[in-house]
Amino acid sequence: MPFYDLHCNSCNKESNIRATMAEKTENRIPCPECGSTDMITVYKSAPAYIKNSGDSVQTCLSSSNCGNTGCRFAG
Repeated sequence: MPFYDLHCNSCNKESNIRATMAEKTENRIPCPECGSTDMITVYKSAPAYIKNSGDSVQTCLSSSNCGNTGCRFAG
């Protein structure tokens, strides 16, 4: 079963929930905080890295807007 990042419109909480695809498509996933099934999917970006052939340094594509000081590619 996959995990989904979901936002509850009733209590305004965000959760990462393991559920079946059928539960997700049929809106049967209850919020762990309030029990409401008024949940929407939260889409998050993932960093992408490019390594040029012959270049020993990887570049983070999100470095201009990431702001993550813990990132090993942060300049």
